[in-house]
Amino acid sequence: MEFGNEEKYYATSSAPETSDVAPETSDTEAETTEPTTTPSGVYQITASQLDAAVPAGKGSGKCTADNSDGCANNEQALVALNNAAQKYGVTERGEVVAMIALMAFESGSWQYNVNEFPGRAGQGTKAMFMYPFIYKYAKALYPDKVQDAWESATDDLTMNNVRAMVLGDDDSFGSAFWYLTTQAPEYHNTGKLKDGDLASFKEYCTSAVGAGWDDDRQKGWEAVNSALSA
Repeated sequence: MEFGNEEKYYATSSAPETSDVAPETSDTEAETTEPTTTPSGVYQITASQLDAAVPAGKGSGKCTADNSDGCANNEQALVALNNAAQKYGVTERGEVVAMIALMAFESGSWQYNVNEFPGRAGQGTKAMFMYPFIYKYAKALYPDKVQDAWESATDDLTMNNVRAMVLGDDDSFGSAFWYLTTQAPEYHNTGKLKDGDLASFKEYCTSAVGAGWDDDRQKGWEAVNSALSA
């Protein structure tokens, strides 16, 4: 399966084999920490809810010695997801359900942090952004480190190095929240990603994200929605 192959997040670009410029990579393994305070109204999830929502992520998750780089389990995901909801001011349960369902689908239940099939350069995070949005996200988070010229990069090395800046847990799991609140802000309100409304999530995927729709996306949303209702 190609995670994120159809997404509007992820407009395709060609990738020559040589690189003219290679950006600095940042420390993507920075420790994530629990938020010290939670603003009033910000929706936070519990460990038991996330285990029910994404059962494949329980325990060691899908992580093995062969795919440990970038793979995460629910314990890691929980901290990063709650950090993201707080950082981006996501207060609605329906929005949190949508972000978890979208990223769990795109990353294979947190297994992947970069595109493995077919191995597309520059594509990654748990939302599987294609490079144009990887660049925008990295530029938003690290404006002093990301050069303007890299926006039009087409070589694998540059695109992968920019991607590496946003692969730490907080940044990777925060990617979908950033997209919702900055790239699709018209959906960041109570009239759009409605609580418990599958049709709202489908509209977000197909219209705001530009993704395809199938039974697996629906089943994933249903599992997350049910778990976060408990």
